[in-house]
This record gives sequence, structure tokens and C-alpha cells, in this order.
Amino acid sequence: MTLIIVGALVILKYAYDVDVVGFLTEGRFKEWLDKLYGLSAKGWERYSEFLIKIWNYLINFVKNIISKN
Repeated sequence: MTLIIVGALVILKYAYDVDVVGFLTEGRFKEWLDKLYGLSAKGWERYSEFLIKIWNYLINFVKNIISKN
């Protein structure tokens, strides 16, 4: 579990220029939240249709399972 977390932090640092540890240790938590929000907004713009389709598929799947019982 620790290796996964460290690996994710390294990927964030080098791929997206987000230094989570630096922001938390230097007390710049608001800047970190702003970067996280920016990445989330870009992701939603790019993948919103795909995520909505997956969400609807999962809801329909659960409804079908419940209706069969």
C-alpha cells in the first residue's frame, strides 16, 4: 500500500507538476487544492460524456440485478 501511495505521489510530481508533499509541509494547502480542482475540471471537460455513460450503465446494471431477485 505504501509503495502505491509513493508511486502515485511521484507520478503526480513529474507528470502533472503537483508536489503534494511540498504543499503540505510548507503550509500551502490552498494552492494544492486549487491545482487539484484545476486537474479535476480539465478531466471533467475531457471525459464527462464517458463518465456519464459508465455511471448510467452501472445504475442500469444494479437495477437489473435487483429486479431479478
